[in-house]
Amino acid sequence: MQVVSPTRYADVLFETPASKHVSLDEYRQRVFALIGQFQRAVARPRGLSEAIGILQAILPCSGAYFGLVESLLNQITAAGAAPHRDQHRRILAEISETLDRCCAPGAKPTAADLAHALDALVLHEAAIRLREAADLA
Repeated sequence: MQVVSPTRYADVLFETPASKHVSLDEYRQRVFALIGQFQRAVARPRGLSEAIGILQAILPCSGAYFGLVESLLNQITAAGAAPHRDQHRRILAEISETLDRCCAPGAKPTAADLAHALDALVLHEAAIRLREAADLA
């Protein structure tokens, strides 16, 4: 199966983590917008090719987001970003492995192949939001 990323994802900004132009919140919003699009595409009967294209856009966007998070953590904590970096690398590797499986020559991905491709990313972000909510309370 050959998949080409749809051009409508070209507006997703993948600046390097050193960029001062994109805030952490903007990266997070972009990642979650793509996650929502991915989930809707997977749920559609003929949305698998689109879902794979979105997954291809999520990978660099998440990588840039994680890079910015790690950069900020290195600046504000003595422990640095090492534990987060390890978790981020596992999440990105999992997404990449799913893409490799689904885009391999002769692959015929199903909704089941893709349905849980972003679970680790979503759980990671949900845990962060839960901690933030607990800190505010």
